[in-house]
Amino acid sequence: MMLARYFAFCLLQSSGTTAHLTRHTNTSAPLPNHLVAQFADDVWLENIAIRSNGNLLLTTLQPNASLYEVSKPMSKYPTISRLLTIDTISGLTGITETAQDVFIFTGANFSMVTGGTQGTTGVWKIDFGQSHPEPKLVTYLPESLLPNGVAAVPQNKSIVLIADAQLGLVWRVDSITGEYDVVAKLKDMGNLANGSTFVLGIDGMRIHKGNLYWTNNALTSLYELPITRTGSPVPGAEAKLVAKPPVAATDDFIFGPGNSDIAWLTTNFYNELLAVMPNGDSMTVAGGADSFEVATATACRFGRTRWDATTLYVTTGPAEINGVTKGGKVQAINLSGFI
Repeated sequence: MMLARYFAFCLLQSSGTTAHLTRHTNTSAPLPNHLVAQFADDVWLENIAIRSNGNLLLTTLQPNASLYEVSKPMSKYPTISRLLTIDTISGLTGITETAQDVFIFTGANFSMVTGGTQGTTGVWKIDFGQSHPEPKLVTYLPESLLPNGVAAVPQNKSIVLIADAQLGLVWRVDSITGEYDVVAKLKDMGNLANGSTFVLGIDGMRIHKGNLYWTNNALTSLYELPITRTGSPVPGAEAKLVAKPPVAATDDFIFGPGNSDIAWLTTNFYNELLAVMPNGDSMTVAGGADSFEVATATACRFGRTRWDATTLYVTTGPAEINGVTKGGKVQAINLSGFI
């Protein structure tokens, strides 16, 4: 189909070293998609991780700090279960897997007006290999303001990197010992306000083929930086602009499926899902200004079973379009037709 030919052309033309930030295309027809799970009007789904059995784990930023599980998301009737709520904070943010069925997640007190509250950030672990999984506090990050994206270092997955969207830096946390430090603070991670107002800088964050990638919401851009086996920037390395799509927000993203270098990027209140090619070109593949399809898209992950490996699960926050309000949801986008 036409979309497939465009993707193939972009992949052939990309050099892998130079970003050409000039082209953006809209799809002429929506990709096959369907609703997996719908939540109440006040529920903001912030992030998503996929268990090895295919179940979805969802963090909520509002109305409380809860972790949900969606079982059998490819079935006709998926089951939604609330696993836990952290009562000491108002919202959960990032989540990542550090070992087989072991997940690290973050949270803090948060306001849509002022952002995060210093002194409230925590890092928790939950192990689904246990008969009765319970959240365990790894550490508090008292200096942190607003934790956001979380990524495990592939060569040492007990080490996780945590983006601080308001301070414009990356924390490194040892999920076993609880020790932490600031591993990176770059101008391309900043929020243009030096943390004085609620403006998001570094947001989504992934590690892919030896590079740390992150979105900067204030700059509406995607960046990359080579890192070491411990998550530190490679000495002398500088951040490189990968893409600057013509959207008003850049939120979370994922590479895939498999080892693909295509970045699938959510745009929050811009209501679109983008495919960003290795050469920086981008394409709108789902959603639109007046569409609830992926309205307030916050995060996305590929399925982990053979039945949904090319299905992208997109989480959203509440959205209001033309006077109609709908709460957070999970939408499944089928990419098998052109990948």
